[in-house]
Amino acid sequence: MFLLLDTNLIGVYYCEMINLSKINSVSKNNFLSLMRSYEKNYKTIFELIDLNLICPNNISKKFESKSKYSNKKLLLTIESVSNHTALIRFSYNLFSNNTYINFVDIKIYFDSKQIEVLNTNSFSQNNFNKKIQNFHNLRLSKWYKSYFLSIWLDNCVKNGYSFDVNTTV
Repeated sequence: MFLLLDTNLIGVYYCEMINLSKINSVSKNNFLSLMRSYEKNYKTIFELIDLNLICPNNISKKFESKSKYSNKKLLLTIESVSNHTALIRFSYNLFSNNTYINFVDIKIYFDSKQIEVLNTNSFSQNNFNKKIQNFHNLRLSKWYKSYFLSIWLDNCVKNGYSFDVNTTV
């Protein structure tokens, strides 16, 4: 009797875990979820950066911000700006005050109010591209990159980083 009950409970447990993992994987691999993530990151990035900084006059300019809680500095570089998009780069001075390491390259889409991670040191691009075989994996990888960006941007805002015209280097 007890053996049968335990087997049934284990079966129910596994069925529920499978259902939960399906829900979880669908939300990560859903195009709508990816777009929502891009939109959330767009809102968050402008808590970190004054929108007026992203203009053609600031291309190649560097802006520096220091955390309220540590000596680490975050460097923002405006790479390019057009009417509809902008490319920006964030770098950290992890090991030296004057040496910055590129951390993440981001593309901003002004019309759709979305941002996308183009490249980051957290993902090895060469190995990463070899593993991507089909659209499903590509979309899932974009979701994970966007999720990473969401967590990172929230962390930057919580640590007091901010960029405006007065932070030019």
